Amino acid sequence: QFCGAVKMVVKTDTCVFSNFRIYPGHGSLFIRVDGKAFWFINGKNEASFHMKRNPRKLNWTMFYRRLRKKGTQEDQLKKAKKRVVTSSAITRGFQGLSIDQLKAKKEETPERRKAAREADVRQIKEKKKEEAKKKKDQNAGKAAAGKAAAGKMGKAGGAQIKPARTSAPGKQSAR
Repeated sequence: QFCGAVKMVVKTDTCVFSNFRIYPGHGSLFIRVDGKAFWFINGKNEASFHMKRNPRKLNWTMFYRRLRKKGTQEDQLKKAKKRVVTSSAITRGFQGLSIDQLKAKKEETPERRKAAREADVRQIKEKKKEEAKKKKDQNAGKAAAGKAAAGKMGKAGGAQIKPARTSAPGKQSAR
């Protein structure tokens, strides 16, 4: 009986220039005058070969990648084994915060943090209200003094001041 998993073997050649695999039905064969055969995967590789380019200097060829150890198994293992660096701030603190303060902040619950934030906001709002009230009182005092002076001027027979023009000349104002 036949087993379900039969592996098919495909004969592949390698490109002389780039060292890529050439599957059946692909690539082109160039035979030099001396009889040496060269397989190329595509026209780019063939043209580069005829221009006498060095495949070790072109970073898309396998020769270049092998020479510089790119895409190897060891390279992937090195990336996987990358060392995890622990922050030194956790072990020694940083400016303005000691280790104890850092730990206290880390252990603080979200509810306490939210309550503290709300208290700070409330305090800032109260401060702003007080400042606005003081400003209003100062402005009211200045306005009262100004009205008193204007009233005296009017009684003394000072010139009446016309209000500034509110619309362009020739236009009817909405009074």
